[in-house]
Amino acid sequence: VHASGIVVTDEPLTQYLPLADSKGTTVTQFDMDTIAKLGLLKFDILAIRYLSVIDEACQAIRETEPSFDLKNVSFDDKATYEMISGGNTLGVFQLESAGMRQVLSELAPNCLEDIIAAIALYRPGPMDSIPQYIEARHNPEKIKYAIPALEPILRSTYGCTVYQEQVMSIFRNIAGYTYGHADIVRRAMAKKKADVLASEKESFVSGAEKNGIDKIVATKLFDDMASFANYAFNKSHAAAYAVMSYRTAYLKAHYPCQYMAALMTSVLGDLSKLNEYIGECSKFGIRVLPPNINESRKYFSSNGNDIVFGLLALKGVGDQFVSSMIQERASGSFKTFEDFITRVAPYDMNKVMVESLIKAGAFDGLGVYRSRLLASYEKLIDIVAQKNRNNLAGQLDMFSANPEVASSVPSFEYPDIPDFDLREKLLLEKESAGMYFSGHLMDNYSEMSRHLGTQSVASFQELSESFDKQRVKIAGIVTSVTQKTTRKNERMAFFKVEDRYGEIECLAFPTQYSKHSYKIRIDVPLYIEGNLSVREDEDTKILVSDIKELLDNTRFNEAISEKKRPESTENVNTERKEDSAAQPQLASVKKLYIRVPDFNCELFKKARNLVEIFEGNTRVIFYDSSRSQAVNFPQGIDATQYVYSELVKLLGQENVVPK
Repeated sequence: VHASGIVVTDEPLTQYLPLADSKGTTVTQFDMDTIAKLGLLKFDILAIRYLSVIDEACQAIRETEPSFDLKNVSFDDKATYEMISGGNTLGVFQLESAGMRQVLSELAPNCLEDIIAAIALYRPGPMDSIPQYIEARHNPEKIKYAIPALEPILRSTYGCTVYQEQVMSIFRNIAGYTYGHADIVRRAMAKKKADVLASEKESFVSGAEKNGIDKIVATKLFDDMASFANYAFNKSHAAAYAVMSYRTAYLKAHYPCQYMAALMTSVLGDLSKLNEYIGECSKFGIRVLPPNINESRKYFSSNGNDIVFGLLALKGVGDQFVSSMIQERASGSFKTFEDFITRVAPYDMNKVMVESLIKAGAFDGLGVYRSRLLASYEKLIDIVAQKNRNNLAGQLDMFSANPEVASSVPSFEYPDIPDFDLREKLLLEKESAGMYFSGHLMDNYSEMSRHLGTQSVASFQELSESFDKQRVKIAGIVTSVTQKTTRKNERMAFFKVEDRYGEIECLAFPTQYSKHSYKIRIDVPLYIEGNLSVREDEDTKILVSDIKELLDNTRFNEAISEKKRPESTENVNTERKEDSAAQPQLASVKKLYIRVPDFNCELFKKARNLVEIFEGNTRVIFYDSSRSQAVNFPQGIDATQYVYSELVKLLGQENVVPK
C-alpha cells in the first residue's frame, strides 16, 4: 500500500475497482500498474518535511515583517547563490549532503537552471556525468555531442543527458518516435523496466538509420541511454525540487535565525541532527540559548540574533502542560520558582516535568541554584497541592488566613547548599535535553585536542563513499560501549564518541582493543585516530588505529611548558635548581624502568597511559611485581622532568628508575 497514493474517478470507485479495508483505510485491490492500464487517475503525494519548515520560518518572519511573502522573492538573489556556491547548504532541501555540497562548490550555481541540473545529476547513473557537466559548464569549448543532431536537445545541459525529457526528445528526433511511443519509453525509464527498454533497441536503431545516422553510432547512443535511463530524473520533478531548494537557501541566507529554529523543530527527537544544526548555527554567529521558563516556546524560536531552546525538546515535558504554562505566562512573567509552581499547579503539571525543567536550567533566571531547586521542588509542589486542597475544602491555612496573603505566593526557605559544579550541570543538561547548554565536557580538553589537530565529528555526517578509508583524527567523550566476541573468541568493541556538535560510532577490532580496552570507558575523554568506513545506507564509522586519553587543559599546558622550558642553569631559578638536585638528570637516560603491582591494576593502566601520551625515544620497561616479570613496552617515552615527576607521583620514586 502506497503511503499516500490516491486514485480519483468520475464515478464511485466500486464502478471500476474492487476495494478492501486495510487497518481502517480503504484501499484498491489492484496494484498501481493495473490502475494505470485502466486509465484511472492516480496521484502519489510526497510528504516533505521542508514544506513545514518553510511555513514555520515564514510565520516567524512575519512576526517582525508582516508583509513578507516568500512567493514574491526573486530567483536571482546574489547572496543566496553565493551561499550555495560556497557549499554552505547544510539544512537546505536536497542540497545538504556532503557530496552534494562538494558538487555545488565546484559547479558554483548562479541560476535556477543550475540547481535543477545539480538535483537531477546527483543520483546513481547521471552522477557519472557530473565531472563532464562541471567542466563543460565552466569551459564551453569542452562541450561535445555524439552527433550534431543532439545539440538542440543537450545544449542547455552542456552536452550531457540529464533529464527523462531529453531521452524522449532523442527518441523522437533521432529515431522518429511519436510522442506517445516516446512516453512509453519514459514510463519504462521511470519504473526501471529494463526489458521494455531492451525491446526498443531494434526500433530505435532502425529509425535512426532512416534519418541518416550510422548503425554503429545509433547502437552506441542507445546503449549509453539505456544504462543512464534507469536512473534519469524528469526535469519537471527536479524543477519543483529546485524551487524548494532555492527558497530554503534564501531563508537561510537572509533569515538564518528564523529558518534554523524551524529546521531544528523539524528534527525534534533526532539528537544527532539537532547537534549538527546547532553546530551550523555557530557558523552564522547564532547562539542556541538554553531553555528559559519566561522565554521559551513549545518549539525552537528566534529571539533577536539568537535561538531559544524549545520546551517540548526536553524529556518528559508534555505538550498540554507547555501550552497551559505559556497561556498562564501571557498574564505576566514568572517572578520566582514558587510563583511558577503556584500558578501552574492547576494545570497538567507533575514532578517529572518540573525536575526535567530544573535539570535543563530553565529556572536559572529566577535566582535559585539548580542544586537547591532539585532538593526542594517535590516539597514545594506538595505544599502548594495541600494549600489548593485546603482551599477547596473551605479550610484556612497559613497562606489563606488573611485575604491579602491568600492570593500571594508562599514564601519558601531553600536549603543552604552550594550550586553544582560545571561538570554536574552539564551531565544534568545531557540527561534532560540530550545535549549541553552551559558548555561541553570537551571544553576542558580543548588545548590537547587542538594540539593534536582533531576534526569535528559533524564533518563526517552524510559523506559519499569516495571518503571511505580516509584517515581522520577526532577528540570526544565516550558515551556508550558495547563489547563483542569474534568467531576466534577475541574481544572487540563498538563505542560511540561525542564532541560538541555530533556523535560517531568507532570500532576497535581485537588487535586495537587488546591495546586500548582500559581507556574505552563511558565519560572518558579520548583522542582517536583511524580510517572512515562509509557505506551506503549506513552511518559513517571510524575503524580505530590509535587511542590516547586526553589531558585536561591545566595538565596539558603544564606538560607543554615543561617540554619547552630551557635546561640551562642560567634560565632556571633557585627553587628549580633545588628540585633538579633531588631528581635524576634525564638528558642521557636510555631506559626507564617502571614497577607496578601487576599488569591488570589501575596503576599500570594510568602509567601506560602516560607513556602513550608522551611518546618519545627513551625505552620503557614495565615490571610486574606479582609475577617478577619485565616486559619491553613497544613505545618509547619522552623522558622530561615533568613526565618523570608525574610517574613518581603516581607510583612512588622507588618504582620509577631511569638508567
